[in-house]
Amino acid sequence: MTTLPLIPAEPPEYWLSEAKERWSPIYTYCLFSGGNDSGVLAHRCRGQYDRLLFIDTGLAVPGVVAHVRRYAQWIEKPLLILSSGDAYREMVLTYGFPGKGQHGLSYSRLKERRIEEALRITKEGFSRKATVLFISGVRRDESRRRANRAPLTERFSAKFCNPLISWSNAEMRIYREEHGIPESDVAALLHRSGECNCGAFADAESERAMMEGLWPEWWRETIEPLERDAEAAGLRWCRWGGYDLDGVQAAGSGPEPGLLCSDCPRQLAMAGAPIEEEPIERPGGSGA
Repeated sequence: MTTLPLIPAEPPEYWLSEAKERWSPIYTYCLFSGGNDSGVLAHRCRGQYDRLLFIDTGLAVPGVVAHVRRYAQWIEKPLLILSSGDAYREMVLTYGFPGKGQHGLSYSRLKERRIEEALRITKEGFSRKATVLFISGVRRDESRRRANRAPLTERFSAKFCNPLISWSNAEMRIYREEHGIPESDVAALLHRSGECNCGAFADAESERAMMEGLWPEWWRETIEPLERDAEAAGLRWCRWGGYDLDGVQAAGSGPEPGLLCSDCPRQLAMAGAPIEEEPIERPGGSGA
């Protein structure tokens, strides 16, 4: 693994200034999941972006969306919510429930396509070369894999800035306490935002039992019907919870979670799983 040179810690304004000078974006969004880290990001950088952007994956547990709306009102920033609709259901009934090797598929269907939607909405009437900046709460302290994450990245006209890249977990906690950053009930219970529960990195036993126990109605209405439909369709991966490459539900390693999946490194860390392996594609579809 190539180790990037250490970059001296800089204040968030430095990286935001660098991003805007480099790319001259027509608009800046703050990616907001409703979790503790994105709460710090949204508050600390509130004068540097135009609007909060929340992606409704359709898999958030009860309370997440309500907290997102309340937080936007508390911080007095406009909020854009983009929905993934039935993307998860369609994906599961085509490929089965995602495992660690297929997290990229979940990320693309549930989140990356919403970034593309935000680009289309925002760039309407502008040159196709116009750029849009998205700021995220990705930090090097989240995981070993993210220890080499760059402060500035880009994907065509979508530009990304991680202004809190060098902040430690302790610094985040202190900032929340000093500024009274509201915490959602979900984050207090799960220690993550709870806005996406695709299950790719979930522990098939402990996390499944926890989710079913904490939100039984949500589980009955969201996950159980999809499991029944996947089983009826003859799909091999017909139960929620991260599969390994042999089709066995177990905790383990996988590819690096996507930029907007800040919860995934925490799930892997809590499972005690290494995350240095390269992505490996798992075949999808039905059959034994």
